Amino acid sequence: METVVVRWNVELETWFVSSFVPGQVKDPVAEQGQNRWLAFDEWATEQSDLSQLRFILQGENYVCRWLTLPGVQGRHLPKALPFALEESLIEDISHYHLVTAGKVGKFTHRVYCSLVDNFNRLLEACDHHHIQLRQLIPETSLIPDNSLVHDGNFWLVNIPGLGEAKIHESALSAYLEGLCNDLDSESQGTLTLIDTNLDTANLLKTQIESNFAGIFKAVNVQHGSFSSLRNTALAGKCCDLLTAEFRPVEAKKESISAWWKPIAVLAACWCVFSFTEISLENKQLIAQQKQVKSETIALYKRLFPGERIRFLERQIRTKVKGDGTQANAGVIVMLSQASKALQQDNLKQTVHWQSFRFNDRQNQLVIDLTAKTLAQLQSYKAALEQQGLVVEIAQATNDDKGVKGRLKIGASA
Repeated sequence: METVVVRWNVELETWFVSSFVPGQVKDPVAEQGQNRWLAFDEWATEQSDLSQLRFILQGENYVCRWLTLPGVQGRHLPKALPFALEESLIEDISHYHLVTAGKVGKFTHRVYCSLVDNFNRLLEACDHHHIQLRQLIPETSLIPDNSLVHDGNFWLVNIPGLGEAKIHESALSAYLEGLCNDLDSESQGTLTLIDTNLDTANLLKTQIESNFAGIFKAVNVQHGSFSSLRNTALAGKCCDLLTAEFRPVEAKKESISAWWKPIAVLAACWCVFSFTEISLENKQLIAQQKQVKSETIALYKRLFPGERIRFLERQIRTKVKGDGTQANAGVIVMLSQASKALQQDNLKQTVHWQSFRFNDRQNQLVIDLTAKTLAQLQSYKAALEQQGLVVEIAQATNDDKGVKGRLKIGASA
């Protein structure tokens, strides 16, 4: 993933970009006069679409604060930060994007503050040129702890728990004086000055030892450059300012499906279809069972009125097979013969059963029916008698709709 340096120019109100080659020392201030800094739009035209990049944000475009918040737990930290920072920032706290990145001890937190409007402009520019921004790294987070690193006309300061900033060399003394006023005498530590020019580093060491005697346990000088330190830090895990609503959305990569996936999908669909079909059939069978049971109970009550139903299936089997009496066996025979007689001479079209019941005591089948004429009722009676049954017309009434009658069928009418 390519890495470039970006900074926001307040006067021109635009972002500038500077590329760097790992391992080479580059001075951004010197390069500015050599046209090494390019406007974002000019630089972006040379990039390929959907390029994945990470940016290093120049130290002048953000502020780092170390806050000691005793008793504030991690889940309550986002709510506590605005109240702790609002007095130390120029603009309203709502205009800043706050990112917590590490802490010293239990309650001292490092917080990066940068303007939301600048972030939005940077992300809009990336979207406009189809550039995928994956990380935005604060410049000062790339130097070692407890060190001052000389880079061009600036010193990068990183003293955990106390201060982290990019300071012009002309304002370094004032900045250190402000830090040392807040430094506890019990928290003395070693300070390392890193520069490619050891004479400059030794001169600063002398100033610190004379002006801030006893503040630091020791002040060491080390030869090195910000470029090499930056490249080393970029190889590891870096702090990222793209959090919350600025977090990059990972694009989903299309991958070739495994050969078994279509088969698995078809098998799953078949299982779902089979389960649904079986469930529907089961529901239909249950509904049919309920309907048959209710119709069977109604039929049983018509055939054997007044008899209590306790075990329906057992009682029906007993009635069909017979329980040792001629009456119970005879009801099946009489129903069969009465139905067969109805099929003769097209009587089924003119004579209609309304209800029937069986009288166990008298061994009689009583049928209530309707016919169009009394002659048709007599014809049905004659058909029953041809079946060997004894039939009596117990009742017959005539009205506008036809004849309503009742037949008693049995051995003793």
